[in-house]
Amino acid sequence: MKLTVYTALFADPALPLEEVGRFFPFKHDKGDVEYVAFTNREDLKSDYWDVRVVDIPSAMSWRMMSRYHKWKPELLKLPEYTHSLWMDSQCYFKFEPKAIIDHYLKDNKHTAIHHHTDLRSIYVEGMVTSYVYNNDKPSIVNRQLERYYEEGMPYQYDHFETGILMRKNCRESIEFSSEVYKELETDSIRDQISTPYVVWKRREAGDEGILTITESFTAHKGQLPFEKSKIFFTEPKPSEKLKEDLNKR
Repeated sequence: MKLTVYTALFADPALPLEEVGRFFPFKHDKGDVEYVAFTNREDLKSDYWDVRVVDIPSAMSWRMMSRYHKWKPELLKLPEYTHSLWMDSQCYFKFEPKAIIDHYLKDNKHTAIHHHTDLRSIYVEGMVTSYVYNNDKPSIVNRQLERYYEEGMPYQYDHFETGILMRKNCRESIEFSSEVYKELETDSIRDQISTPYVVWKRREAGDEGILTITESFTAHKGQLPFEKSKIFFTEPKPSEKLKEDLNKR
């Protein structure tokens, strides 16, 4: 196995660094695992990660740039890899990463994602994310959910926290990730809305390679009766100022 662990953290250059966050300061020996972090911030440094400063296209927001890196690893010029482990910049793990990948993907899965710690429905997610937390415009989210409903997406289905993605570098995982990203380009920027839909569509078409992990890695105690992960964990967000203008995609 050739494993690349990667993350990204994009933010307004005007924000103070303490409000942006950090790349988790792992201390363990890397072995032959690659650790790559993407950012637009020259001041965001790490003694552990291979930090790559990249420019953000003028038509792309900070959030969308992060989504691009999360869902399109095959386009990022990562070190040669057979498997990848994406983690949002707040996430970290406490076990040997190759063993983690083997534990979840085994020989029959191409992608593994954790179930959401609070919700079982994209319809509830859409309402909460747009009307309560203002993470996207209700007009965009409602239109998207209406389409999903018309296509037969169940009210309750596996729902996901997308901060951690384990993937085998193969046709199936690339197709799956590309389908999620396509939804982000045309509809809500919230991948917690589009991911359950794409998983459902692919499973309905016969894809048995997507694993739902029924454990929680979030920092808060969830509403669903899932055990806390003993492998993955999350640091609290450094600032609410990372939220963006919803007119920018």
